[in-house]
Amino acid sequence: METLLDPALQSCPYAYYQRLRAESPVYRMPDTGFYLITNYELCREIIREPDIFVSGVTPMNLNPEAAPEEVSAIYRDHGWMPAASCSTSDPPRHTQVRALLSKLFTTAKVRSMVPHIRETAHHLVDGFMTGGECEFVNSFSHPLPMIIIAEQIGVSTRDLDTFKEWSDAIVEMFGMMISRQRQLECARLIVDMQHFFKQQIDLRREHPQDDLLTILADSRYENGQEIPMNELLTIVTVDLLASGNETTTAGISSGTMLLAEQPQLLATLKAEPELIPVFVEEVLRLESPAQGMFREVVKETTLGGTFFKPGDILSLRFGAANRDEAEFPDADQVNLQREKPGKHLAFGVGRHHCIGAPLARQEMLISFQVLIQRLEDIRLKYPAKAHPYTPSFFGRNLQALDIEFKAAR
Repeated sequence: METLLDPALQSCPYAYYQRLRAESPVYRMPDTGFYLITNYELCREIIREPDIFVSGVTPMNLNPEAAPEEVSAIYRDHGWMPAASCSTSDPPRHTQVRALLSKLFTTAKVRSMVPHIRETAHHLVDGFMTGGECEFVNSFSHPLPMIIIAEQIGVSTRDLDTFKEWSDAIVEMFGMMISRQRQLECARLIVDMQHFFKQQIDLRREHPQDDLLTILADSRYENGQEIPMNELLTIVTVDLLASGNETTTAGISSGTMLLAEQPQLLATLKAEPELIPVFVEEVLRLESPAQGMFREVVKETTLGGTFFKPGDILSLRFGAANRDEAEFPDADQVNLQREKPGKHLAFGVGRHHCIGAPLARQEMLISFQVLIQRLEDIRLKYPAKAHPYTPSFFGRNLQALDIEFKAAR
């Protein structure tokens, strides 16, 4: 029996999603007991009822090989017990954290970052331009958002490899696809990251700088409450560092693979660069970087003909809902003339709409503008080879993307 916990199925889950939408849009996974919600309208309905379907679900504890006690001991004895992230919390914590994060990513702040994002994109292209080929994830789609968020936080970009190792540890824990031993390794890496940022926060309190760490170090919640260190560290490590780069990396990688696979698409965007913003939205819809998010039922309710009781766990499959033919004509195709291209659920809606969405969109937009301007004839170096994705119940991240190209004349 097919299961979404199979990495092979995760590498291309869309035919599976299509069958579920047609036959069982509310599908209970026999191996986990989770309910997969795969059509657009049902996902929207659940998101609109955040007090019935709450977000405070800890994905790490849902891993079939979960080791919550051993992991907790590592945090308790050597670091700080992580708090719930903004995306996996409910009021009042969610309200507090979202209010704080919203001050960090204002429209004016993101707009001010545009010249530096563009400069960084050009600099990264300069690094591989003359070779005519590159492994794109390591050369561009990973370093760009990591450089931007690291600089905004206020830490040296010389440590990008370490930040990636730490960020990967957080994402792997959320992805629910790692062994018990790897969970313990990830917990130790996260503790290392906690100590690094605890030291940085202490330094900012003594010597303020013009960065997000200084803002956070001096912040209190809106009710005047001091932010406990474990919550402050979760905001920095999960809500900023990991969330600030992983999904954007996935979006840039997926979009570049589409350009490499569809030469006419690249030609159209070269001729009509004003369509690149629509292309960004189509990439987000087609290859949703966050394939799913959990909700827990807290009140008896019926949805899509299925009765739910308190404690039932739902996985909203954004990757499926965003290809729902009932909502998006030609759902499996890039349509640069699509009406309301931002209607997808890639960033969520309502209370849990991703607060970093404006920055992610800007980074994707500038990346594709620079790549389309400077490269021609982008193609897969190994067209017959399957492209590996990081096994994850949550995300959709290409591990590597080997491309060839010509420098634009």
